[in-house]
Amino acid sequence: MELNQLKSFVRIVETGNLRKAADALFISQSALSHQIKVLEERLALQLFIRTAKGMELTEQGRILYSHAMAILSQVDTFQEKAQQLSGRTTRAFKIGINTDGKFLQVSRLSRVLKNHFPRSDFFFVSSQTIRTMAMLRDKLIDIGFFFGDNQAPDIFTHQIGQCRLRIVIPNQLLKPGTDSLSWPLLAQLPWIWSVYDCPFYGIVLRRMAEEQLTPNHAIDAMDESVIKELIIDGQGVGILREDDARDVSSQADVRIWEQESFLVPLQIGMLKSNRSQAMFRKTAELIEQLWR
Repeated sequence: MELNQLKSFVRIVETGNLRKAADALFISQSALSHQIKVLEERLALQLFIRTAKGMELTEQGRILYSHAMAILSQVDTFQEKAQQLSGRTTRAFKIGINTDGKFLQVSRLSRVLKNHFPRSDFFFVSSQTIRTMAMLRDKLIDIGFFFGDNQAPDIFTHQIGQCRLRIVIPNQLLKPGTDSLSWPLLAQLPWIWSVYDCPFYGIVLRRMAEEQLTPNHAIDAMDESVIKELIIDGQGVGILREDDARDVSSQADVRIWEQESFLVPLQIGMLKSNRSQAMFRKTAELIEQLWR
């Protein structure tokens, strides 16, 4: 039995979906199906039942899942112990930063972590909310910040705060003398858009859907700093964190829609399989205390 087959088995259980598991493992769906088929043949057991909802464990698969998790945990422990015995420094603990460091208090967090873990190295990794879950699964990060809700069964999340969002409109896009704003008016204006999975823009889409409106999708921009620059240049309407919105209004001729605002949760996430480890628990606790 190969270690990759065990990892594939666990990833399918965690996602409940063959395609999602294949994407997370960066292999084709057919290759993943073949791995599981070979594993089932070697074990002489059926591990999954394919249903309309996805991949469901059989009773035998459910029993073996906990053993697979234990084996993979032991492999991680083995690798860490080997590093210690060889004299090599334990790998850096990677924290995913989904927005600018000032907002997330990265400098304060770095000092707090160093005080509590003087022998550990911490590495802050640039990430995005829509990539946080995949980066956790691929072990590109150990803990990650993200906005919005979590629906992933394999990810443990904890809300540490809330972020207020504001819609910012360049005045040059409005007709002279426009005093009041409305959703029908905003829907007609060009929007600087992010991906549809972005929780900020998901809020706008849902709100416009309530009004039976569709936004005028004009420009795509993933990075928050780019979105700010495009708004400052008057190229479109955007939705920003309130601190960013106030910053933009101090630099450019824009209008913040004061009558409308939205709250989105700020959370941290980690793999559920790591939740029992002291390093992960304490780091999450320190982040929560910093925000509290």
